Amino acid sequence: MKGEVIHGDGVGKKLGYPTANLDIKKEKIKLSPGVYAARAVLNAKKYNASLVIQEKVWKVEVHLLDYVGEDFYGAYLEVAVVEKVSELIPFKTEKELIEKIERDIRKVREVL
Repeated sequence: MKGEVIHGDGVGKKLGYPTANLDIKKEKIKLSPGVYAARAVLNAKKYNASLVIQEKVWKVEVHLLDYVGEDFYGAYLEVAVVEKVSELIPFKTEKELIEKIERDIRKVREVL
């Protein structure tokens, strides 16, 4: 999949895990909601990534592992899915969400 990076709500960045929100129509995605290990290409550079697909409020978000740099709004990000690593589940606290993100990223690293 490939999409333009657009502004999101900033929650991932606030939690320490910034994501690139992709402008991709729901009809173009054939994956179920969840967290996926993926490989991404930004400006001809390859990154391992965590891909999150949310359905209730449609979002396609990508966290580039080990990315250090400026925001890249307006750039195009190409993403290839490798494997689903977990389901999306609701959280009562921010701490629970951060712990789930950390577990998912560990799983993504293991897969990649």
